Amino acid sequence: MENVKSRTATKIREARERKDITQVAMAKALGLARQTYLDLESGKTEPRISTLVSIADITGRPLIWFIYEDEGLISSEDKNDIQVLLDLFAQVPRSMRSKLIEHNMSFVSCWIDYVASVKRK
Repeated sequence: MENVKSRTATKIREARERKDITQVAMAKALGLARQTYLDLESGKTEPRISTLVSIADITGRPLIWFIYEDEGLISSEDKNDIQVLLDLFAQVPRSMRSKLIEHNMSFVSCWIDYVASVKRK
């Protein structure tokens, strides 16, 4: 359980830093005392789910990202690339997202097939 608490605290800090939000500004946005917020980032206390939902909203991170252990599954470099894509995708109007996904899934699938065929040669 301590590992989950520590990981969640680290991810809260990472999410805030990625958005270039100060600890004071984050505490204010959450309606928390600065020390209360610092205790969340240090892992001294665990966030309430409502606080974690608010942090996710403020930072633009999915809620599950704060609690799911994905270390080792995705490289750090790939995580950065994925974050860039997520940030860009968030700028696309919701009405266009499914078309964009469909088009790009087809493109990526073709590219993967092409790379596999080249490797077989």
